[in-house]
Amino acid sequence: MKTRGWLMALALCACDGQAADGDAPTDTGWRGRHADTLRFGAADNSEIVKLLPGGGRAVLVGSKARKVTLLAIEGGALVERRSRNLFPEDASESELTHIDFDRQGRFAVVTRTKPVSEGGTLVDCRGSLVFLDVSDGELFGTVLREVEVGPMPDAVDVSDDDRWVVSADEVDFNEGKCPLPDLKAQVTLLELPGGDPAAATVRARITMTGGEGAKREPEQIVFASDGDHVAATLQDTHEVLLFRRSALLDGATGVVERTSDDVTVVRLPDRPDGAEPWPDGVHRVVDAAGAEHFVVAGEYNDTLHVLALDGTHEAQVLIDPADMPGDLPRNVEPGSFAPFRPDSLAAFRWQGHAYVAASLKHAGAVGVWRFDDVADVRIAGVVKVGAADEGTANTESTIGMEGISAADGVVVTANEAESSVSLVLPL
Repeated sequence: MKTRGWLMALALCACDGQAADGDAPTDTGWRGRHADTLRFGAADNSEIVKLLPGGGRAVLVGSKARKVTLLAIEGGALVERRSRNLFPEDASESELTHIDFDRQGRFAVVTRTKPVSEGGTLVDCRGSLVFLDVSDGELFGTVLREVEVGPMPDAVDVSDDDRWVVSADEVDFNEGKCPLPDLKAQVTLLELPGGDPAAATVRARITMTGGEGAKREPEQIVFASDGDHVAATLQDTHEVLLFRRSALLDGATGVVERTSDDVTVVRLPDRPDGAEPWPDGVHRVVDAAGAEHFVVAGEYNDTLHVLALDGTHEAQVLIDPADMPGDLPRNVEPGSFAPFRPDSLAAFRWQGHAYVAASLKHAGAVGVWRFDDVADVRIAGVVKVGAADEGTANTESTIGMEGISAADGVVVTANEAESSVSLVLPL
């Protein structure tokens, strides 16, 4: 069935004439409603979810359980098709932290952190990219290849032509997960000749240097649609790192070694009241004029930032509390500059228009903004998700929303603290 066909069928069977949780003015187009939340065991840590190409299926990653689960969207609900626990012999605190797919949905690439302890003391932090079979059959979750990258990777992205893979190897020194001073964060570039995981080869490394106070650590990373421009958020230094793959390699045949001093690093502006952004999620979006941009979530000051592919800062979008439902959970503690806290981002098109969806962690909700004109970004809807949120209009959400993915108006979220995954369908 074509993507639009399964999408419309889901929308028709899920809505039943009900009003949307996220009703929005008609001039912003998309409206959505919470259709389903599927809960898992508390130990799963449902951290990342991503829709597979072609629609109708998604893969959920349980980070600490090192578990991948294939989900189907059927009858307006989420259905667990099959799951697999990876590396059961690993007794360390290794985690699976992020996922992306090739554009044909043949395989996934998952980031794996690999802390090393001796006698109960942490002595090293490593990382790898794990290539997995994601077909809907007995081979689901089979490891196809594992490639070593930098320490404690936190994000991965596959280029649209399936030839290149980039990972953000965070280390997590600043957050204390790997407080080993001699380790340096990096970005790793891999080549997949012919789009074949078996041929995956490291082609370049960009090691982080400098930074103001905190160490530079890449958090999230994404290719532009050309498979050449790349953007990575550097959360603790309020920066975005950008480079072009072609310029980085520049005809080299071996592994290219560079530092962050050799590429573009842009410091994001603070909010007008001085609150710093602490950028987290990054995605790409194409506006109504056909221009492509990077969009960055300012996690700790409730902002969205729009950058040109070369890093030029084009706009800062403030998340306005007046746009949010009054009963939505939020963080109103003294010193909080992010009542809603945009964490991860996903872009999609719906009825000819461009949208960006954000997981609003403190709200336990999906926020969707229309991005046809980056100089006039408008909120389209806010949809509460989760099964049993204990947050209130004066306290933050308890579902621990993390990952988000979207396609053709459908949005799925991974809710880590609740260990659940939620489905939002368009009206």
